[in-house]
Amino acid sequence: MPIAPGSIEWKQMLEFARKIAREGGEIAMQHYGHSDPKLKYDMSLVTQADLEVQGHLKKRILERYPDHKFFGEEQDSHHFSGMNNLWVVDPVDGTAAFSSQLPIWGISISHYDDGDLQFGVFYMPATDEMFSGMGKKAYRDGVRIHARIDDRVDNEAVLLTYSRFHQDFNTSFPGKVRSLGSSVAHIAYVASGAAWGALLGRVHIWDIAPGLAILRAAGGEIRDLEGNLFDSAAYLDGKQVDKIYLASAKGQHDQLASFLIRK
Repeated sequence: MPIAPGSIEWKQMLEFARKIAREGGEIAMQHYGHSDPKLKYDMSLVTQADLEVQGHLKKRILERYPDHKFFGEEQDSHHFSGMNNLWVVDPVDGTAAFSSQLPIWGISISHYDDGDLQFGVFYMPATDEMFSGMGKKAYRDGVRIHARIDDRVDNEAVLLTYSRFHQDFNTSFPGKVRSLGSSVAHIAYVASGAAWGALLGRVHIWDIAPGLAILRAAGGEIRDLEGNLFDSAAYLDGKQVDKIYLASAKGQHDQLASFLIRK
């Protein structure tokens, strides 16, 4: 039976997710600075930390919720019999940054029930920052956050991008364009108002779902460049997201998209 929205069960589940994200962060930090990255079949980096953190999260989740489903980046099969009580996890989002001893990486956890994204958690161990969002409340280290709603972009504004953005776009964005190495961190920074927007390219559902829950709770949204809302449930089979998406505060999408010119 689905859990009632806003019930104590959801709050307890969110708190549990925060707790195990910190546990996963402790495991990852044991490898931080001396990892041995290897190339997977898709040429992305994987480290022992990814595997150990995912194993720990899966064990903790299924011990507490044995009837739930677990979907982690570092697993071979991405097929499910249903989407009720599905945990979507990226054990280390920003593996390249992690392997290079850069601090912008973290443990990402989100939860779907009946195909609907319920909450997201993102913990950054190197900076000890915890982002979370459920319903209409998003937090950064226990303090409420809100996406930026300024009227006009200026030269101090920040637009975050994926690493190969320059190969796909020219831009007239008047502010600063940066790639920090973690898609979920980028979305979380938009949710907290630190960045105006974040372009998301060459990603999978585990790179977006936790951040999307946080951003929605902070008053933001994710749309493609034509303005269509991101349907996260369409990518729960693990396939790569096949469009470029833009995370922003509600009402800011059109202004930000106007600065982007496809090559």
